[in-house]
Amino acid sequence: MAISILGIVNDEAQKAQVSAVTQVRLCIGDLAGVEATTLTACFEMLAQGTASDKARLIIKRIPATGTCTVCGTAASGRGRMLKCPVCQTGPVKLATGREFYVESIEVENTLQR
Repeated sequence: MAISILGIVNDEAQKAQVSAVTQVRLCIGDLAGVEATTLTACFEMLAQGTASDKARLIIKRIPATGTCTVCGTAASGRGRMLKCPVCQTGPVKLATGREFYVESIEVENTLQR
């Protein structure tokens, strides 16, 4: 995952002809299976010597939300289990919680041509 993020960020930096990336904002759903500390450490290690060398990862967690397939009640929560708050039965059709994407990239300055 860190390799993919770094590839996206460095490709965009190259296209925009910037010298350095200072910040990368990620949106990660609670059910995406991503551990933020590990992802950050891997990104920092892989970014050494690239335009993203000094970039900071800012991670915005997206809680799991959905609708109960039995009674239609809206459900939300953090963690791995999402249950209907009314009937407590089970299947919830997810609306959010599995996201994993680069929301924005902040850069320092433009390279001279």
